[in-house]
Amino acid sequence: MSNDICVRFGIHIRRLRLKRRWTQVEMAEALGIDRSYLSEIEAGKKEICLRNLDIVAQGFGMSIAKLMSGV
Repeated sequence: MSNDICVRFGIHIRRLRLKRRWTQVEMAEALGIDRSYLSEIEAGKKEICLRNLDIVAQGFGMSIAKLMSGV
């Protein structure tokens, strides 16, 4: 696994998304974020800001701490 936290976080988000059987489009629409932004997060190309981190955590029904514990 990569040492880069953005890559690890992206892999983690992708796994959670696939576990819910969401496409990137479905997840982006459910969370109110742009699909291309989600794609870049999953690829480890973008760093997520705190507000969006909170949105993603809420979307998965967990705290930020719980979301980050898988990274």
